[in-house]
Amino acid sequence: MFTFATDYYLCVLIAAIGVLQIAFSIGKIRGLLIFKSPIIARGGGLALAVAAFIWFFSTGTRNINDYEGGLDANTQALFFFFGAFSAVVVTFVVASIVNYRMAGPTASRDAGLDAVRDTNYAKALARSLSYWWKNWRTQTKDYFSG
Repeated sequence: MFTFATDYYLCVLIAAIGVLQIAFSIGKIRGLLIFKSPIIARGGGLALAVAAFIWFFSTGTRNINDYEGGLDANTQALFFFFGAFSAVVVTFVVASIVNYRMAGPTASRDAGLDAVRDTNYAKALARSLSYWWKNWRTQTKDYFSG
C-alpha cells in the first residue's frame, strides 16, 4: 500500500514516539507524557517501539539493495531525520493537548527542559517566549557591549 520509504518513515515515527515516552517517564518530565502514569507511559512506549519494528519487518521484504528498490544511505538518513523530528513535534503537540490543564509551580522563565516537569510544553514555551521577547536586550547586553 505504501512505498518502502513511507513504511520506513512511519516505523521511525512510531518507534521514536515510544522511545521518547520511555525517556520522559524515566526523567520524570511529566509535561511531555502522553499517558498520565509513568508506568503506563513506559509500557506504552515499549509497546509502540516493538510494534513499529514488528509491523515494518512483517509487511514485506525489507532486506533490499538500493539499486533494487531499497533505500540508499542518504535517503535512509533523511527519512530517519524526518521521522525522528516528526516524533518530537507529534509528542509536543499531543502532550500539550493531553496535559492542557496541567499547571504546576511556575518554573524559572529560562529553565529550559526543566520547565515542562510540571506544566505542558505549550504553556512553558509561551512563558519563555514572552520573557525573552521582553528582556532580550538586557539578556544579550553583556555579550555585545565593549
